[in-house]
Amino acid sequence: MTTSTLKPPLGGNPAASSGLTAWAPPILWIGLMFVLSTSLFSAANTVRVIEPILRWIAPAASAATIAMLHGFIRKTAHFVNYGILFWLLIRGPMAGRPYAALGLCVLQALLDEGHQVFVPGRTASIYDVALDSSGALFSRFLNAAIAEPL
Repeated sequence: MTTSTLKPPLGGNPAASSGLTAWAPPILWIGLMFVLSTSLFSAANTVRVIEPILRWIAPAASAATIAMLHGFIRKTAHFVNYGILFWLLIRGPMAGRPYAALGLCVLQALLDEGHQVFVPGRTASIYDVALDSSGALFSRFLNAAIAEPL
């Protein structure tokens, strides 16, 4: 066996590989999102970090404004995390299969919210699944606009 049969040539498409190397970035990202869905990152805990930063940025903001901004930041994280997951999938193990990647993102969103049913201090929400899926779908639109120009 020659070395050329053992690994792809330099400049080759590593996304064509379905091995662990191609799956490592999305698996690590999913692992990070799993940690983010634990009670460590519940609203009661993230407010301890986010609120002081918001009060420093906007010292005259009311408590209601700070609470609204805290919620906005948390929901934006849902959108962004799943947008990143989509990109990791289509730039890696699911290259050329954007709809399969999108489906996997939706499945992961459902599993993530299902996990939160069992986590103290967290609540599962179908709205969060929709928000997560919207982040992945938005990334699909960006991907289509960039990779598939008119």
